Amino acid sequence: MMATKWSRLWQASAALRTVLCHQRIETRSLSFFLSKRYPVKQNVSTKVTQQLPVRYYSKDLDPWEDDRNVRIRMFDDLKDKVAAEGDKYMSLAELETLQMEINKFTFAEEQPMWPCVAMRLLRITEHIERAKSLVEYTKDWPGKSMHTVVLGLFIKMCSVKRPPGYQELICTSVDALLQVTDVLDDNLCMCVFEGLSQTNRWLECVSILETMTVPDLAYYHARELLKSTAIKHRNLDVVLKLVDDEKTVDDDGFVSIMRQETLQEYFKTFNEPREIQQMIRRIRHHRYPLIHQTALVLKDSIIRGSEDKWSEHITTVSKSAMCKSCGNRLETVHISDQEVAQVKNAIYEKGLVGENVFIQTSPKEFQRVQSFIDDTGPYDIVVDCLNILLMRPDTQWKFRLLRSIVMDFVEQKGMRVLLMTRGFGKRSVLDSAKLHHPRVEVLDVEKQSTDDLYSIYAAVCSGPSCFLLSNDEFRDHAHIVGDSKITFRKWQQIRQIRFSLDFGLQKYHLKHPARYSVVPQQDARGWHIPFDEMSEKRIKFKPADTWLCLRKKAGGVDKDGRKA
Repeated sequence: MMATKWSRLWQASAALRTVLCHQRIETRSLSFFLSKRYPVKQNVSTKVTQQLPVRYYSKDLDPWEDDRNVRIRMFDDLKDKVAAEGDKYMSLAELETLQMEINKFTFAEEQPMWPCVAMRLLRITEHIERAKSLVEYTKDWPGKSMHTVVLGLFIKMCSVKRPPGYQELICTSVDALLQVTDVLDDNLCMCVFEGLSQTNRWLECVSILETMTVPDLAYYHARELLKSTAIKHRNLDVVLKLVDDEKTVDDDGFVSIMRQETLQEYFKTFNEPREIQQMIRRIRHHRYPLIHQTALVLKDSIIRGSEDKWSEHITTVSKSAMCKSCGNRLETVHISDQEVAQVKNAIYEKGLVGENVFIQTSPKEFQRVQSFIDDTGPYDIVVDCLNILLMRPDTQWKFRLLRSIVMDFVEQKGMRVLLMTRGFGKRSVLDSAKLHHPRVEVLDVEKQSTDDLYSIYAAVCSGPSCFLLSNDEFRDHAHIVGDSKITFRKWQQIRQIRFSLDFGLQKYHLKHPARYSVVPQQDARGWHIPFDEMSEKRIKFKPADTWLCLRKKAGGVDKDGRKA
């Protein structure tokens, strides 16, 4: 019943989304709100000078910058004034005075939104009683849309500031909101979600999350928030169900940080070996990357649940999958014909054809490419030529570089190579790079087609042993394949070759993929836990190159013969 109710609310949110404008207030700073909400206009100076007090206006300043800074200054002045007056329930006359003060630094078209600005101000000053009076004041407004927005902001205010009795205030406000409207947009849903997650009604958030079918940033934020709440209430079933239902793993840096915090909370809360193993199995399945702090928390959790003594070493792994600290061989990773076929079908159905057939390519072009692959394949490696030919600086050396790379694969390794390009022309590439060789094929797709998807498609059509040479991370393409994302990332990790260039020496270096599984691994004598600092420069499919080697001790000496 509850899930149906929330589903009805969520599905109708699009109609109200154009009416509810409080998102512009819910920003980190008023400066950001003003700059985003009101872009620069050519005739803004006249409009500004007509509505600003004379003492704030200077013709020597840029009109728009002056207006923006003045409005921020006036907001700060009003904030200080309200803070000095203290928290109290405001009368109708006091509310009208507050409205007049706010309207001094708002344009005519935004003045009906003054309660949102007021709620933002009261949230900063932490005046709960004033906020209550504002909620009551908007209750009688026509249309009820502003009242729902103010209620949502009040719920968020209570969840952030946590005044005395905030849980009761949140529950009462949520009930009042649902009595006013049965339609909630994504912002109001998040306000309700963040509020209820801090009360004994937090399980209702599960029903709300089920209605949020679009996997955007708000969805992942809500999911991690619900995980954290379930961990605090020690509800293991809800935590594991939320992890199991993650069919796609988002690569956004902010979401990755939230996930690390959630994992750390989990390993600090659940100490039983069975509970630890349950989460580790899911980390392995979803191939979650771990940062150093998460790896240390996991290590502490493993040691805490064991009677053995342990030694630990920060180490790396060789290309032959050997731990350089203990000499133990790690699990090697393989990809089967079935998994490659799964990636191929996902690229075909959701990337090339499906709903994107007139965006990513055309039916005629796809038929031409498919016929070319059938006639000339299979290949040992597919080269994304645009990664090299579109680099700066634009010099003829790039064609010599392309020739050096390709001939290394052809002559030294005896591989069959497909060069994937777009817009250069087959003859132009062969002539410029001097690549006339029976083992080299060139496929030049149309300019409106996506060469990246065709490069992946040609590689997976050639089976599990075909490599792909490209520096692309394929974030969008990993999202396109949907439920096959984990398999796609696995294929990408072990079949994609990257390269680096030295323009000064005119040399290149190929970075071959690792063949070992970059997930926490257990053997009879201990653990190997990979970790990586997920910075902006981190390559998502690149395996972590730092490991925590955790080994059991025996009589002051670990079983590898090392002294403790």
